[in-house]
Amino acid sequence: MRYMKEIVEDKNLEYATKWERKSNLAYTQKDIDVVRAEWANHVMKF
Repeated sequence: MRYMKEIVEDKNLEYATKWERKSNLAYTQKDIDVVRAEWANHVMKF
């Protein structure tokens, strides 16, 4: 989810470049928890 969010928010639409840049990236648990909290807050509004 975090990676998808970064793709959507990035103004650069060159997906090949994004894939190269992110291929070795590892997200921390804190990074993942931030996205989970954002998603939960969004869902709870409905």
